[in-house]
Amino acid sequence: MALFPYFECEKMNICMFAKGLPVHITGGMEIHVKELAEGLVRRGHKVTIITTRHPKGIEKEETNLKIYYVGDKPLKYTTKEFREESVKLFLKLNEKENFDLVHSQSGAGVWYALKCKKIAPLIITFHGIALNEAKSLRNTGLIGWGKGMYILFRDFINYYVFNYKLFFERADKIIAVSNELAEDIKRQYKVPEEKLIVIPNGIDISKFKPMPVDDLREKLELADEKVIVSVGAISKQKGFHLLLKILPDILREYKNMRLIIVGTGPYLQKLKDMAVKLGIENHVIFAGRVSDEELPKYYNLADVFAFPTLRIESFGLVMAEAMACEKPVIASRIGGIPTVIENNKDGILIEPGNLKELKERIMEVLRDEELAKKLGKNARKKVVKKFSLDRMVEDTIRVYEEVLRKI
Repeated sequence: MALFPYFECEKMNICMFAKGLPVHITGGMEIHVKELAEGLVRRGHKVTIITTRHPKGIEKEETNLKIYYVGDKPLKYTTKEFREESVKLFLKLNEKENFDLVHSQSGAGVWYALKCKKIAPLIITFHGIALNEAKSLRNTGLIGWGKGMYILFRDFINYYVFNYKLFFERADKIIAVSNELAEDIKRQYKVPEEKLIVIPNGIDISKFKPMPVDDLREKLELADEKVIVSVGAISKQKGFHLLLKILPDILREYKNMRLIIVGTGPYLQKLKDMAVKLGIENHVIFAGRVSDEELPKYYNLADVFAFPTLRIESFGLVMAEAMACEKPVIASRIGGIPTVIENNKDGILIEPGNLKELKERIMEVLRDEELAKKLGKNARKKVVKKFSLDRMVEDTIRVYEEVLRKI
């Protein structure tokens, strides 16, 4: 660890533990890790990421950002192989790199905390907790309920039997991605308030912004149709099926309406079958996985962006991306989403699972162009001010500096 005092001009050498990266899956946490690491590197800091096995078996990538892939399976950061290999690799790299600090993304760095003690200060960013994950599964049927109970049991055993509570105790600072998640962490794991700080996920506002989409409208054979867009991993928890259920009622007023669902996942075929059963398959476009370059254009197709999730989201990255594109967003009042949206000012919040409210608020925005414009303008302003990628990176650097000054 560096022995000199830290000021804003000093460059740091950071080791980051992460469950996965976008090469594994394009989830909110994975995108956050990549963009934070790249933002740190652009500012002259050195970053090394230790993550799970690469899907193609690649062992390392060494550019300005160093990435090492270990373990036996992609995204499996709880296996014995990842535990042993990640710590062994860290110790080997640290002999040469002399890391200034360690940043664990959620629980990926727990074995550093338990085995390496205080080689370097530890910062943890939490993107969710087990209790909220279990709660999100309880309404997805008997199998989901069983998975939720298993998650809670595993978390209890890890915390009390395998002493994971040391993970929280040995952390110098804990970052939560929303106000609501910070409160949950404080209650669930008895973390003192002075150790917690909220740094919301960041959005690349130069990438996600209003833009013309005539080429994409032509590609999708859209004429003058109104468009509802929803984006995310396709699971039942995300609530896409609710949009399908209300679409027949919306079509009575807007006969040329299109619903575009972007993403892939285990629930996709059931959604397709549901669309056929409801007789609305010609009004639904399942876009599947789209490229990073095309994603902002899909947001910009929307007259309304809908995110009726039933899951306790810690932040809701796709909402903020849609807001950055100046789109009116309607989302569930659940988890950390109220950190992102102020109801009726820069978006609309609805009760999770309330079909009547979801339909009525979508119809309200479709009918009222002034309301849609006001929500979209306010949304973009908010993201620029509070949720930009630059702000996230700079706020994280300030946490690093604060921790290092106390050494």
